[in-house]
Amino acid sequence: MYELTRQQAEDEALRRWYDLHESQRETYEQAESFASHLEVELDFYTVTSKHRLISAWLIRELASARRLEREAMQAVAA
Repeated sequence: MYELTRQQAEDEALRRWYDLHESQRETYEQAESFASHLEVELDFYTVTSKHRLISAWLIRELASARRLEREAMQAVAA
């Protein structure tokens, strides 16, 4: 039996991602690398590759954070 549901695994992956120092979560390569680490540690069911799924979660968060930063900078410049 799996320890986590998919939603619990996503929540835990994102919690651990944000626990990293900001300098360790700046690039897509760092997200991919951290996903490799998490795929071993998080026990949940998925029909796809755990690595690809966790990478997608982290990259989505990274892209969202970058978008928010750009919007904030644009708001300040306006």
